[in-house]
Amino acid sequence: MDAKQSLLDLFGALNEGGPPLSILQRILLITDGTVTDVLEAYANEPIRVVKLEQSFGSVDARRPELDLPPSGRVLRRTVLLQGAISGQNFLFADSVITPDGLAPEIVDGLIGSDRPVGRLLAQHRVETFREIVALGFELAGTCAEHFDVEPTSRLVFRTYRILVGGQPVMRITEKFPLGLFTD
Repeated sequence: MDAKQSLLDLFGALNEGGPPLSILQRILLITDGTVTDVLEAYANEPIRVVKLEQSFGSVDARRPELDLPPSGRVLRRTVLLQGAISGQNFLFADSVITPDGLAPEIVDGLIGSDRPVGRLLAQHRVETFREIVALGFELAGTCAEHFDVEPTSRLVFRTYRILVGGQPVMRITEKFPLGLFTD
């Protein structure tokens, strides 16, 4: 089965679990470009990164998407993509990044700036491949506070890997409320 058919199957499964996804929701789930650009076009305002948490740590054996040894070091980063004018939170993103797989200036940019991942990679002209590994729904839980929804509300999510030179260097999970982007 090819990748496009696989995505169609995933959308079919997602639609069986609830209301049909809007065109924009589907675009956000499958885009292989920077989500920030899509959000800026939708919101008609600049999008900023609000860092919630950032730290270095070790590999989580329960999440092997980066193919790292147990002794591997990762940068964990949790952010919101937020309207710079409205203050509306559009997306929650949780990233695991292998700093050894990236140029030091990119790692420095992730740590020391509020630039979105995709824009940092583009700024440094890094050729990447994005591979979607999961799509689905989950309960908002602790993310609810960022979107002003109930913890039992459903979020739409996607998890993807970013590969550089054929090697996975990031695993990113992006989430947004099912009720967002429906127009």
